[in-house]
Amino acid sequence: MLFRSFENTSDQDPGTWAALEGVPHWNSSEGRVEIWAESFQWGNDLGSDGLATGQHAEITWNTDKASIWTEFVIPETFAYGSTALFSFDYQNRKSSGILASVLVNGSAVARASGSSARSWSAMNLDVTGLSAGDNVSLMFQSLGGRSSGGHIDQVEFNVAVPIPGTVALLGLGLAGLSFSRRKK
Repeated sequence: MLFRSFENTSDQDPGTWAALEGVPHWNSSEGRVEIWAESFQWGNDLGSDGLATGQHAEITWNTDKASIWTEFVIPETFAYGSTALFSFDYQNRKSSGILASVLVNGSAVARASGSSARSWSAMNLDVTGLSAGDNVSLMFQSLGGRSSGGHIDQVEFNVAVPIPGTVALLGLGLAGLSFSRRKK
């Protein structure tokens, strides 16, 4: 499982925001990621987890085309053809929505867009056909809004991988079923 939150990325006081360079695991077309602390400008800035820490990212800076993304490689322990669930929470400020994309080895394999007004909503995308060693990018773009773009938080990427013990038990069960059929 990959989890990318924006908590503890800065020592911000409540009611503030900061455009930060070097936010761990995140890249930006603008060269910085805008991190918000709770209670900045409007009352529902607690972050999607509802905790008073409330740090989350706003996608745009001063352009309608800004994006932020995180990148990683599928570990060698993952099975060929694995399925993953990409999930995150988002809310709008003044933008008309958010576009989320999953790129595998540079090609978009899943995209979704949504709008949620000024309340947090969850979005989930299924990604299929992953292999060990695949390069994955999770990319977010605000749809309009200029410097008042969409916000994201609680970014997760979970790959469903059979546990070796479960596979072994399944194999034993099938072998036992086969043996019992031969006996009859």
